Amino acid sequence: MFEYVQEREIGKRLEPRTIVYVITVGEYRGLNSQKLTERGENQLLEMARSRVATGVRILYSATDKVSGKSAEILAKEFESKVQKMDCLDMVKFGDKSGITKEELEKMWQNEEYQPKNGESLAEVRERFGTCMGSIVANHQDDVFAVVVDPFLAVLFYTHIAAAPLDVNEWYSAGYAACATYEYSRGWSVVMPSDNSYLSEPTTVGDSLSDEMT
Repeated sequence: MFEYVQEREIGKRLEPRTIVYVITVGEYRGLNSQKLTERGENQLLEMARSRVATGVRILYSATDKVSGKSAEILAKEFESKVQKMDCLDMVKFGDKSGITKEELEKMWQNEEYQPKNGESLAEVRERFGTCMGSIVANHQDDVFAVVVDPFLAVLFYTHIAAAPLDVNEWYSAGYAACATYEYSRGWSVVMPSDNSYLSEPTTVGDSLSDEMT
């Protein structure tokens, strides 16, 4: 789904390097859901036991219930601690009654488009990128993971790769997927987001209601 941004130089280590795993939450149903599905919980257990992410001593999580539960499941398997940060939270869509497919597509087509009382994708990418920068500053030559919604995981990729926004990238983004990034005076992609190692991999498009896809 994603292309590599930059290849690492083999055998050359001039600066401290930090490995960052961006792990998406387990499956849930609908944008306003506050609960993982049973399959979503099992996906996270499989993800943790797959050894795709190793050496994780701390997980940074968004503050919503789905992210918190996802991080809790992973932390138990990784034997690590969890720190919640609101700068990792999902996009604020504004309208409490929910967001329509039309508005979502407008957001992805124009990153400056802002739903009433909500955030534009430009604002969210800036918020998330700044947040990741503040975290990595405290983890030089270290390993950590962040647990976020697939929406944020896709936006982070576009932030790093300067890639165009595409709503289909979000629809095809997987739950309990893991991407590996490296930071050394700048970001690079080590391994793109993947959840094909799961026995029941699912995507955002699989779990959204029919009127949203």
